[in-house]
Amino acid sequence: MPRKYFGTDGIRGEYGVAPLTNNFFIVLGMAIAKSLLSSKDCKKKILFGADTRESCNQIISLISQGLNKESCEISNAGIVPTPAIAYYSKKENFDLGIMVSASHNLYQDNGIKIFNNNGFKISFDNENYIENYIETILNQDNSHDKSKVNIQDISKKVEQDYIKFCLQTLQGKIFKKNRITLDLANGANYKIAHKVFTEAGFDIRVHNDDPNGKNINDKCGSTYIDKLPELIKSDESDFGISMDGDGDRLVVVDKNSRVLDGDDILYTIVRGKKINNEMISGVVGTTMTNCALEHYLKDEDINFIRTNVGDKYVLEEMLKIGCSLGGETSGHILMLEHSTSGDSLIAALQFLYYSDILNKNNAGELLKKYPQKITNLLIDRNLPENIINIAIKEASDKYTADSLRLIIRKSGTENCIRIMVEAKDKSIVDKMSLQIKDYIEGKLKKLLL
Repeated sequence: MPRKYFGTDGIRGEYGVAPLTNNFFIVLGMAIAKSLLSSKDCKKKILFGADTRESCNQIISLISQGLNKESCEISNAGIVPTPAIAYYSKKENFDLGIMVSASHNLYQDNGIKIFNNNGFKISFDNENYIENYIETILNQDNSHDKSKVNIQDISKKVEQDYIKFCLQTLQGKIFKKNRITLDLANGANYKIAHKVFTEAGFDIRVHNDDPNGKNINDKCGSTYIDKLPELIKSDESDFGISMDGDGDRLVVVDKNSRVLDGDDILYTIVRGKKINNEMISGVVGTTMTNCALEHYLKDEDINFIRTNVGDKYVLEEMLKIGCSLGGETSGHILMLEHSTSGDSLIAALQFLYYSDILNKNNAGELLKKYPQKITNLLIDRNLPENIINIAIKEASDKYTADSLRLIIRKSGTENCIRIMVEAKDKSIVDKMSLQIKDYIEGKLKKLLL
């Protein structure tokens, strides 16, 4: 049965539009408290963080009103990247860390991601538990106490500790005279990234670090890199690092304007680790991972496993098989030796560290990927789920062939169907991507008649 509120990465949607109304967030706070904070060992300590959207403080206030019904102790880390909440929840043993963000979406959207006291995103079972409580509370006659909630500001301490934590992953290595361009998406890393890369020794040129509440991810960040190659050239940088709004994923562009996605980043890290004689017990990717990476790992006798799209699925499989490296093509990179979540700062530092090793060993060639194209087909948010599923199934059946790899799925974070086509021949990829998109559009229209 489809879930009503949680998608593949927390709760996300347009703020102020049902279901994400002010009353919903109060109820959400009550549901979180009743479902996840009821055990005897629970101290009811909650940590909030947020990106730069204008609605974030209001949402923190609303959820806190709901949490306050269960007498929770609430702290606020201020504007920090999502991985900082994962890190600090574990470090200071908060029962839950709640990040208010809609990740790479534009400012009108918002939502939450929830972490447990081990720094991992809460399980699907716990998300379902919260959903069940939301429905129960909504069906009751509840009067909400809107009195002021005491929220402790611990932003300076969290920022200092998290910056120190990121730098520790370099094990003392300092980069001298290396120039990089940073695109901070006017998002959660707009302050912290400056300090991390400067203290690591980089000569930095920074763009999109002036948030105004409405410009997060607006023609910038990891989902919009059109301008980054020119910025890198004008900055005379070796690399451009582009992060998303909440700082848990990244895309890299090199000085030759080559775009390096999550597959390229994993490839660089793996090859650098091999030169360093570091053990690699396996790598976890997703259905979107390019076959070229899978074949490279197989040739190197490194176990590779695919999961469904979503960093939570990747993490689940990593823990299951006991490996520390995984990620998504979109740029979520998980390195459990360092962090419990995708972290754009740590992934960027590690990418730059291992790139340096490869260059010093004259081994800087890129992954020779198969041509791959992802087409996003926008759909009405009210389109019935069964209609979407039928269109996807029939398109998959019609176009599946040995000559290409095809993944069609409804996005868990946006109102669109994602069509991924991969083949050895780019012309086939372009042709089939268009055909499949047209077919699905036509099928949706017919099914709705």
